[in-house]
Amino acid sequence: MYLVAALLFAFNGVLSKSALNAGLDPVHLTELRNGGAMVILVIYVTLREPARLRIRRGELPFLIAYGVIAFTLVQFLYFLTISRLPVGIGTLLAFLAPVVVALWMRFGRRQPVGNRIWLAIALTLVGLAMVARVWEGMSLDAVGLAAGLCLALALAAYWLLGESGQRSRDAVSLTMWGFVFATATWSVIAPWWSFPWDMLTVTAEPMLDGSPGLPVWLIMSWGIVLGTIAPFLLVLGSLRRIGAQRAGIVGTTEPLWAGLIALALLGETFTTIQGIGGLIVLAGVIVAETSRVGHVTPGEFPQVEDRA
Repeated sequence: MYLVAALLFAFNGVLSKSALNAGLDPVHLTELRNGGAMVILVIYVTLREPARLRIRRGELPFLIAYGVIAFTLVQFLYFLTISRLPVGIGTLLAFLAPVVVALWMRFGRRQPVGNRIWLAIALTLVGLAMVARVWEGMSLDAVGLAAGLCLALALAAYWLLGESGQRSRDAVSLTMWGFVFATATWSVIAPWWSFPWDMLTVTAEPMLDGSPGLPVWLIMSWGIVLGTIAPFLLVLGSLRRIGAQRAGIVGTTEPLWAGLIALALLGETFTTIQGIGGLIVLAGVIVAETSRVGHVTPGEFPQVEDRA
């Protein structure tokens, strides 16, 4: 599930780049993705399971934190990081998150972390460094570095909150409320009356020679449904089944998917070093997925009885 989510995130990144190149700025792009996902999920839950619209006693702070961290803070810190650092280095900093999760499991929850997990983390970080070619342009901006480290913390918190949040709530309504509070936050940052709606009618440049350019509204429609709703639900499903530790390591395949998509659609190429790095990342994922699952099992998170 996380492999498919990573593929969808990566493909959406390529499409989003087209919308950005057409003139839609990152803040409004993210705001529209969140707002569109919220509307669709609210309608779905209202029609199918209206009882899930209710917020239980004491649940509000968690849902606000989940929405702000998962769908606002992570995206803001990512954009801030790559605006001040090379994308490769920013990606590597983001995927320090599995290390944060492992440290939290070991010292926060005082649960044992197997040696194979540490080996998997080491392999994926080395592989990502090779894919990103971090030795190129190593003049690090202090603000960008701080943002990247905070991004790793926020991404780890998103995985852990997504895992624990499903103890009492289904994935669809948890995602819906996350988008509700994320959209509320983005609406304060960038009020909707300032949204550049005319940008949606602009046609982006073709990604392939001889192919037609796509209108921004179509790119954003894809981004809302298959680039936002679908992958976030898949991530939650993965977290419920294999836990934050292993899911986070699988998530490191996203840069590999992005590279392969760029190879197919944008004509970009891999160097030999990057290819070897990609194989090392895959080796790390295999090591993680063949390690002992530990305390997480598919049936671990039963639904808690609704209380007024």
